[in-house]
Amino acid sequence: MKLKDIPRRQFFQNVVKYCGAGVAAVGLVGLRKNAAHAVEDLDEPAHWGVWEMRDVQLDQYGEFIRNAPLPEGYFTKDADEMINGGNPVDWSHLHPNWYAEGNKSLVSIVSATPLDKDLKGDIRKAVKMIGGFDKALKKSDKILIKPNMNTADPWPGGGTDTEFLDALIKVLKEDGYANLTVADTCGPWGPTERVIKKVGYDQVCRENNIPLNDWDKMKWMNIKNEKAEFLGRFGGGDGTVGYSADLRNYDKIIYTPIMKTHFLGHITQSLKLSVGILHRADRGAHLHNFNHIFVGQQAAEINLPTRPDLIIMDGRRSFISGGPSHGELVKPGFILASGDQVANDVMGIKILQEWYPRTQNKITMDAWRVNQIAQAVKLDIGYAKSDDDIKLMIF
Repeated sequence: MKLKDIPRRQFFQNVVKYCGAGVAAVGLVGLRKNAAHAVEDLDEPAHWGVWEMRDVQLDQYGEFIRNAPLPEGYFTKDADEMINGGNPVDWSHLHPNWYAEGNKSLVSIVSATPLDKDLKGDIRKAVKMIGGFDKALKKSDKILIKPNMNTADPWPGGGTDTEFLDALIKVLKEDGYANLTVADTCGPWGPTERVIKKVGYDQVCRENNIPLNDWDKMKWMNIKNEKAEFLGRFGGGDGTVGYSADLRNYDKIIYTPIMKTHFLGHITQSLKLSVGILHRADRGAHLHNFNHIFVGQQAAEINLPTRPDLIIMDGRRSFISGGPSHGELVKPGFILASGDQVANDVMGIKILQEWYPRTQNKITMDAWRVNQIAQAVKLDIGYAKSDDDIKLMIF
């Protein structure tokens, strides 16, 4: 069979099979139109920056989901995977802001060592500037490290850099925090196991002798978020959505987001990192319902019952347009640390706005008006409410 005779769907399935999910999610950009009976908008976009084209990118994601080899029932919410018979459980992980000075949330910004030659030192410095690990963590704590495992695309597109994750784990273990676990789920390009192996998170955890939990394979719990205005409300819902039941097993939670934009939610930093704890079926039924226009507000609302104790954000490489998997790449060269998702993300936005003209930059509004931030402030998610509530620690 000649290349020109291969049906488009078969060609796409072969890409998924032999090249991996990350390549497939790009949408086969650059493929000659006659190579696979291609649809022009998907395979030869009129603009090279396909990551800027909302409808095209959504079509690409949809096509991947339809054709990729996903487990049966991957996007459904079955009763046998829910604890408590699917009835909402009473659980939360809410706490004071460990990293505060009076009423001000502390945020550190560290300029990373050139060529990442001292990544461990840079992470340690960022946390030390806001008070150190022991402000939030006890040596006896069971600690969850929640990275970004969205896709298997190269960092910063896919998720947390494996070298960053490895450095953080080593720093924590050297400081005496031995009871560590890494856990997450990927985006719709799953299953998570494929992303884990392709990126190498399993190797990092194996070499550091710590558990790696794939929440795709674990139980879930329903939680009713009374204050939610969008999440869990579509179709007459009462605010009930599913969260990983494994969250109950930890005393403290560390987030490791990437500082970048998102083509639907404006930004994907520490607030939106919580999408990984949300049940996959509820992402489709709620987070991405209503033509995706409330993704930002709902991303903030995922955090109503839980918030991380510590955030260490990688801003060494970032996107200022597009995202999460493909975008306009810049290299700010920073690492941020905070105990406040709102303060952290506001500073991340302000940093991203310094790169290139506003005509190219995705974020054209004041940071506090970005939908994720505004909704988080409105519903008391996080701690800071304005610039006056943030104290920067700069090195």
